[in-house]
Amino acid sequence: MDYLRAQATEFLRALRRHRESGPGTGTGTGTGTGTTAGANGTSGAPGRAPQPGDDVDAARALRRAARRISGTLHTFQPLLDAAWAEEMRPELAWLSGTLALEHAYASRLDRLLQALHRLSGSTAFPAPRPTGRTATTATTATTATTTATSVPPTAPPTHPASANRGNLTVGAAKAGALLDRQLTLARTRAHSTALQALGSSRFHAVADKVALLASEVPLSSAGRRAASAPAPAAPAAPGAAPVDLRPLATAARERLTDAVAALPLVTAGSPYNAEALVHGLSPDPAPHPQDTPWHQVRLLLRLHRYALAVLAGTDP
Repeated sequence: MDYLRAQATEFLRALRRHRESGPGTGTGTGTGTGTTAGANGTSGAPGRAPQPGDDVDAARALRRAARRISGTLHTFQPLLDAAWAEEMRPELAWLSGTLALEHAYASRLDRLLQALHRLSGSTAFPAPRPTGRTATTATTATTATTTATSVPPTAPPTHPASANRGNLTVGAAKAGALLDRQLTLARTRAHSTALQALGSSRFHAVADKVALLASEVPLSSAGRRAASAPAPAAPAAPGAAPVDLRPLATAARERLTDAVAALPLVTAGSPYNAEALVHGLSPDPAPHPQDTPWHQVRLLLRLHRYALAVLAGTDP
């Protein structure tokens, strides 16, 4: 399957970029097996200064490739070596989940601060601490804000803010500071965890297996028979898979359709209860049970996209 080999190559390329982004990535040491210090990776790019956000982009590319490989193994498992696929999927899920935590905390902090801003109507609200590429954007925003404050203020509103609005603004500012402190700490810990994971022997073992996948896809007996079957009379589209993968892709689409039909749309039309609200303000990234069917649809939609990409021979 060319798609799996292509994603494995993307994984190795992202790993090399992450290593080249500097010694601070935590991936420069390890067992030195396979891709960790072999032909598929380098210890650094001499003469090239790391660009801002290189490590962030490389980690995102690693997570994306791992997720796509894992999703493809899930959908097309009948054509793949069962033992190999069952061994690879949990490791890829561990890797993509570990690398996703930092981004999840940053996104949650941004959403909650924006929600507090809308509730309070405050014009001055603390922004989350920028890191990586975000720092450049934050600097630009700060410059724009400074320029805006130099303009003479407009006339005061006709109706001054009420005491309740003032209390809400003060409360939102305190809540924002608390959220910023808690979720930034959680994000920092997630970043450290990701760096430790990328320097671990467990990750090196995954990278070695992905390196083998880039050259050869382990197929089951059914997959080998399908791969050796005569080509159809009509020429296939450029980049399309020579094996008929449509039945498995159709099964993925049907699972998505069934999950969408089972969505609790009546519950979705009602506000969350207090327990769900408290959960939303906590640093725990685990989804609330009320969100489970929606997250399931999101996962199945992703698998469906990957299946379509395999059929087309292109990235989703």
